[in-house]
Amino acid sequence: MAQSRTGPGPRKPLRTERPSRYSPTLFEALAAQNATATLCKEPVRDRSLVAPIATAVTGSMALVFVLLRVYESAVRKKEFEWADVCAVLAMVSSIPMDVGEFFMMAHGMGKDISTLTPEQITNVVKHTWVTQVFYIPAIVLTKITVLCFFMRVFPARGFRLVCWGTITHCTLFMVTTTIAAILACVPVESAWTAWTGTGEDVCFDNNAFWWAHSAINIATDLWILALPIPQLLKLQLGRKKKVYLILMFSVGLVITIISIIRFSGLVTYSASSNPTFNNVNVATYSVIECNVSIMCCCMPTILSFLRHVLPTIFGSTNRSRDYKAGSYQIGGGGGGGRSPFPSNAIQKSVTHTVSYLPSADDSDVVELMDVEKNKQGGDDQYNNNRW
Repeated sequence: MAQSRTGPGPRKPLRTERPSRYSPTLFEALAAQNATATLCKEPVRDRSLVAPIATAVTGSMALVFVLLRVYESAVRKKEFEWADVCAVLAMVSSIPMDVGEFFMMAHGMGKDISTLTPEQITNVVKHTWVTQVFYIPAIVLTKITVLCFFMRVFPARGFRLVCWGTITHCTLFMVTTTIAAILACVPVESAWTAWTGTGEDVCFDNNAFWWAHSAINIATDLWILALPIPQLLKLQLGRKKKVYLILMFSVGLVITIISIIRFSGLVTYSASSNPTFNNVNVATYSVIECNVSIMCCCMPTILSFLRHVLPTIFGSTNRSRDYKAGSYQIGGGGGGGRSPFPSNAIQKSVTHTVSYLPSADDSDVVELMDVEKNKQGGDDQYNNNRW
C-alpha cells in the first residue's frame, strides 16, 4: 500500500476513509495529491519553524521595549501618558497573535496541505483567523502611539489638528476592520470550517478584504512618515542635522517596506492551492511588522532610559552649563586688592551667573522637544496638551 508523506520519520499508511463532515471531492483530491507525491518520491517540505522563530525573536524584543517604556514613564518619570497606554495595548493585542503562530505550527502550518488531516487543516485555519483579528488593533495602535509622540514634539495648533484627524482615521479604521475580520463569515465558526465546502455559511471575499486592508495600511504609514518632515525643515538647523532628524523620524520606513513585502505575499497566498505551506511568508511578515512597529514606537522612551542608565554613552552633548563668577566688591576690606575708596564706604557684592544654551547643531530629539515647547507657548501650554 502506498505511504503518505507525513514528514520526516516513519511514514503512515495512506488514509482511505472519508469523514462524512468533509466534502468527498475535496478530501479525495487531497488524498490523491498525497498519494501521487508519495509514489513519485517528492521531498517532504517543512517550513513550520520559520514563523515561530521570527515570532520568538521579535516578540520577546517588543515585550522588553514595552516593559522598559512602562518603567521609564510610570516608575521613573511618573508620567504615564496616552502614548504609553496605546503602546501597552498594542503589545497586549500582539501577544495572542504571537501565541497563535505556535499553535499553527503545532497543527501543521508550514507543511504541504496534502500531508495534513482535515482536523489539522481546520485548526490551522482557526488559529490563522485568531492571528488576523488581533493583528489589526496591534498594528493600528502603534500608529496612534507615533502620532501622539509627534504632537508632543510639535505642539503647533495646525499640526496637532492634522494629527488628530489622522488618529480619528486610524481609530475608525481599526474598529471597522476588526469587526469585519471577526464577522468574515456568518456564523463566525464558518471562518475556519468553510474550506470543507459542506456548511451553509455566508462569507465575504477574504482575499479582497486583506488586499484592501494592506493597501490602506501602507498608505497610512506613508502619510504618517511624511507628517513631521515639513516641521523638521522649518527648524533652524544645519543641513546635516536636518537630514539626520528626518532619517531618525523616518525609521518607520522599515515597517512600510515590510508591509509592502507582506502585501506581495498576500497576493501569492490568495492564488495558492497549498495555503498551509504558502501562508508561512504572510504569517512571518505579519508578526515581524507588528513587533517591529511596537519597538519603533517605543524608541524615544528607550533613548531616555538609556541616557539615564548609561549617561556616558547615550548622554546628550547638549548640557546647559552654569558658571558662577566670584564676588566683586567695591570698597575696602577683605578684598584682596586696594580700593581707592575709604574702608568705611558703602560696599556692594555682585554675583554673575552665565548660562550657555545648547547650540542648534547639537540638537537631538529630546532637546528638540524642549526647544519646540518653548517656541510654541511655554511650559503651561505644553503640559496642558501633553500626549
